[in-house]
Amino acid sequence: MSFLERVLEEKRALLTERKKTMPVGKLLSLTDPNRQKRGFFTSFAHRFTGPPKIIAEIKRSSPSRGALSVPAGDIAGTLRAYEQGGAEALSILTEKSHFSGSLDDLALARKLTALPVLRKDFIVDAYELYEAAAFGADAVLLIAEALEVKVIEDLAALAAFLNLDVLLEIHSLRSFERIDHVRGVLIGVNSRDLETLTINLARSHDVVAAMPKDRPVIVESGINTRSDIDLFHDLGVSGFLIGTSLMTSSDPARTLRKLIYGKANKDE
Repeated sequence: MSFLERVLEEKRALLTERKKTMPVGKLLSLTDPNRQKRGFFTSFAHRFTGPPKIIAEIKRSSPSRGALSVPAGDIAGTLRAYEQGGAEALSILTEKSHFSGSLDDLALARKLTALPVLRKDFIVDAYELYEAAAFGADAVLLIAEALEVKVIEDLAALAAFLNLDVLLEIHSLRSFERIDHVRGVLIGVNSRDLETLTINLARSHDVVAAMPKDRPVIVESGINTRSDIDLFHDLGVSGFLIGTSLMTSSDPARTLRKLIYGKANKDE
């Protein structure tokens, strides 16, 4: 059983219990009727070759790296650093078993920053979109390899109804061809192999190069240095989702500025 298959199996079992303790009706009652979506899609709607736009991620741990640095277990300081460093948006990993995430982190990010917030998780059920809306997300991640095409279509439609944007993640050109007809979403090209969890930026480069230029695309996983970003510069991309290299940095604001501008300060 692959890592993805194991996580999805665990997720479906957990959802059975969550639906009992927090039914959809209760989630709807917790959703702010005046909630304004911050423009996640509009921030990344076009591919360009200028200074990169970064989705900075809160990720407490990962299967490949173990526990990551969150000072005193509190993400507030990291969120502030991301804003100061010039992040365009935030990604909050809410999966608990393998990444130590929670919906509370999502709600805190919504409260503490004005940046658009993505709920990043292994979403398999419409219920999780209602959760995302209730806890303040502006967008949700859907993984093409984890879902049947009809399910992706239905979840994308529900997301639009709930005023949520969608980052639709692929790991290969074959996966993109399955979901190319799904419009109004950002395409995430993930460099991590779902079987081995290894990173291959060259493969992602080939996928992005083969995609139509009018499809907005976010490069995910394995971005650690400005040279990693420069690999994609000539292709034009909409942005980069970066987690581990920021979460392990002693100064994430400075690290962000170096990734965006190639130097620690914009005006150097």
